[in-house]
Amino acid sequence: MLRERDFRSLIGGQVLGQAADGFAQAILAKVLILDPLSAGTPTRILALFALTLVPYSLIGPYVGVFVDRWPRRALMQWANLIRTGLLLTLPVWTLVFEGQQPLFVAALLLMSLGRVFLATKGAVLPVLLHEHHLLSGNSLSSGAGMISALLGGAIGIFGAGVIGQDAAFVTAALIYASAAFVLGRISSRLDHPHPPSESVTEAVVRVNKELAEGVREIWVRKPARLSLIAIFVLRTIGMFVVVAAILVIKQVFPGELGDLGRVSSSAVALGAAGAGAFAGAATAPLLGRRLANGGLIVLGFAISGVAIITLGGVVNIPALLALTFLGGLGGFVSKVAVDAEVQQDLPDRLRGRAFALYDILYNLASVAAAAGMVIGGDISLRPRLVVVGIVSLIGCFVMGRTMKNAGMPLIAAKPDEAFAPRA
Repeated sequence: MLRERDFRSLIGGQVLGQAADGFAQAILAKVLILDPLSAGTPTRILALFALTLVPYSLIGPYVGVFVDRWPRRALMQWANLIRTGLLLTLPVWTLVFEGQQPLFVAALLLMSLGRVFLATKGAVLPVLLHEHHLLSGNSLSSGAGMISALLGGAIGIFGAGVIGQDAAFVTAALIYASAAFVLGRISSRLDHPHPPSESVTEAVVRVNKELAEGVREIWVRKPARLSLIAIFVLRTIGMFVVVAAILVIKQVFPGELGDLGRVSSSAVALGAAGAGAFAGAATAPLLGRRLANGGLIVLGFAISGVAIITLGGVVNIPALLALTFLGGLGGFVSKVAVDAEVQQDLPDRLRGRAFALYDILYNLASVAAAAGMVIGGDISLRPRLVVVGIVSLIGCFVMGRTMKNAGMPLIAAKPDEAFAPRA
């Protein structure tokens, strides 16, 4: 796959862009969540998620329609160039406006543009790869992106303290600019062959019509529908564990003197999650020889459930690192399978809308997880995590049974059955 120049450029631009994502978002998380020492940490996390993710979710369905209609290479480039300009000017905005409002707006724009990029990337991968390479291609793409984002986040947490917040934002901006340059090396074959030529009013009407059509067509395709439901549930479980991990870190390192411990543990936890993602990247294609996409999704539920029940709520750093490693492993294996299933089950004209919907579900899962943590605030951490682990294991059984009934195989087909029609 890496012999293809366009695929190399796509992966290179993705790695740089997501490293900048992790770098910038880690600085924002440190300022908005890790540094404040108030007891209302889950509430602050919910506020951050709600103020940044919900607005994007309201306009997110429209993103996929334009991904299916606008030049995709240009979309990926501009997503990075706009973020470059935002971060270069952010120090000025923080001086003009008091409080943390500029940081919340920056987080909203960074994450929204990141989702635009990822939705576009998901739509163009099948253009660059043969269908039988999709699982490996998604594994490489998602694994490289996740690892680079986590490493960027770990470096960003330290970077704000070493070179200062403003200089760290400028550094992230330069990385975004580098990503745009690399993506510009992709050939024009990714551009949509029939760009629209219509007024804004006509475009809005058409977007609404095509959006409704896309949702209907995605919904009636059971494999795609079940895959998207599965990733929403699993992402909610994973983000619930992330919020719990933040609470554990603040319990272990309270007060001003614990600042270095909180920062260091957060960075190491990100590294552990990255190691889990790397393990998932290495094993997903191998597991794909035995398990079909549905089986890999179910396996992700099983890994997450066992890990949470075993390690969740243990208030020490080694248990936290083991949990984040296994969470990265299970979540990544399922995500790669969902990516491949959606790409295989939907025609190209629907993929942009499908991956935009995919990203919206990812966002809303974070909000749902934070809300669940706030609602259960009077209950100790351990029982809440045990319940979440049990839900994950139940999800493993329910999703496996439902996918099998929908004609989604759990076991990989033999070579002579690979081209047989799905029941």
